Amino acid sequence: MKTVVVIYLLLVHIFVGIAIVKTDIIARFQVKLGYEVTSDELTPHYREMLAFQKRIDKNIPGKSLIFIGDSLTQGLAVIAVSPQSINYGIGQDTTVGVLKRIPFYRSILKSKAVIIAIGINDLKRRSNDEIVKNYLDIVGLIPKNIPVLLSAVLAVDEVASGRAGFNERIKKLNGSLEDICKNSHRLHFLNISKLVVNSDGNLSTDYHLGDGVHLNGLGNKIWIAELKKYIKIMAKKE
Repeated sequence: MKTVVVIYLLLVHIFVGIAIVKTDIIARFQVKLGYEVTSDELTPHYREMLAFQKRIDKNIPGKSLIFIGDSLTQGLAVIAVSPQSINYGIGQDTTVGVLKRIPFYRSILKSKAVIIAIGINDLKRRSNDEIVKNYLDIVGLIPKNIPVLLSAVLAVDEVASGRAGFNERIKKLNGSLEDICKNSHRLHFLNISKLVVNSDGNLSTDYHLGDGVHLNGLGNKIWIAELKKYIKIMAKKE
């Protein structure tokens, strides 16, 4: 009899577990308790990194370069661009995530410039027009006296990354981002794509980690060199 009871209880627990995974029962329960339910777009990693960044933001010296982006930025040695730089990259982030976190970075108010490199993770979630709108909203959150550099969304290796057709979209998206910056004194656009793609327009295997998306040491070296050049150009325009 005890064995039957144990088996019954085990089956009940399995059924409840499946129900929780397959439905939004947890989310509904959180809403009733007054908790904020976030999209899966804002990952646990995002929340942990943002909490950390909010703490250190209080100690960022003035005239720093503020880098904001996804995993490509998070993996960039920003101090190689300028010793007084801060890396606010968060892996898997999107333009939506950047919009939500920029208001927490009070260091932007006294920064030398803000460098934005975001968008690759948006491509599976929203249209180019929606991404561009988010970019405009991001720029709108940055004080008008602070120069902003938009670093182009990099091409991918469509075979290695399994993202067929992405590069054509990326090219059009970058064209729109470049248009945003035209005829603007404080908005600037940097596109290093021509330096890291092969003859097919794919991110060269010489410059990515093997996943077709993230730059390796050589790829980042090129990006850093171009960032250094462009930031000097921006400084002369101030």
